Amino acid sequence: MTGTSAEPAGSPRTRSLAAYGWMALSASLFAGMYFFAHLASHRVPWTMVATARAGVGAMVAIGVGKMRGVPVLPEGKGSRQMWLRSLFGTASLLCTFYATGSPDLALGDAITLANLGPVIIAVLAPLMLGERSGRRVAVAIPLSLAGVVCIVRPAIFFGHEVANGRMLLPAVAAIGGSFFASLAMIMLRQVSDRVGPEAIAAHFSLTAAAVMFVLSIPKLTVPAAHDLAIMLAAGLCAGFAQLAMTRAYALEFAARVSPFGYLQVVIGSLLGAVALAQWPDALTFVGMLLVIAGGVFVSIVSLREQRLRA
Repeated sequence: MTGTSAEPAGSPRTRSLAAYGWMALSASLFAGMYFFAHLASHRVPWTMVATARAGVGAMVAIGVGKMRGVPVLPEGKGSRQMWLRSLFGTASLLCTFYATGSPDLALGDAITLANLGPVIIAVLAPLMLGERSGRRVAVAIPLSLAGVVCIVRPAIFFGHEVANGRMLLPAVAAIGGSFFASLAMIMLRQVSDRVGPEAIAAHFSLTAAAVMFVLSIPKLTVPAAHDLAIMLAAGLCAGFAQLAMTRAYALEFAARVSPFGYLQVVIGSLLGAVALAQWPDALTFVGMLLVIAGGVFVSIVSLREQRLRA
């Protein structure tokens, strides 16, 4: 016989390839979630869109868990971390959907600012996990901050004739969403070895759905069938994206798979440009590249440190 034998199903290489695939799928689905949420928010209050996203996400997680025969609402170990993960995730969802639903912030900009997570985690890891960050932070923070400045263009640097004051609040909300998502990811790292991805996703989605529904009551309306379909699409994308992301992190080190998450910036920006005519200008494009560069640098250095410790 010639050629090489097939890779064993449980080999490290096979697990890594599967993790990359899951993360790429997750990024594509999250980009779809942002796109559909942005569309729906044009005619439906963003709180209702967020409620639909969380509610449908919960049904997806519970349905997949039932199909796989795994518990979706376990009790006991890690309950405190589970609640913290869900509450931080809910805060992230609230901020992110406010930013995504704003007509003053382009879709690609909102997605980019909501993906500062790897850099924020590198800053928080020494404080919350006792991990060293070192030069990861020293290089990544200036890169990402420069990227944020290029996208938001605060008047203090660019003058009032260039800066768009109306986009400041949704931009800050998107960054806040990324901050809370980073806290949720840190909690996820503490419970993912004890609780399955379906249970984690279901707990978070049910918590978020309850909170967002209460917030949506003052502006509660009956959406048209077209808008309801778009909200359903956003929820389905988010539900499956959450499961795919959790499975990716369960199969491989976060430093290896997290760069694939930036595919959502690329895909989301393309969707915004082609479908919504939100073409980024040169400075915004540079800002996106700088934010991505900061996150990828953190991942590369983290991976090297893991190899040295191995």
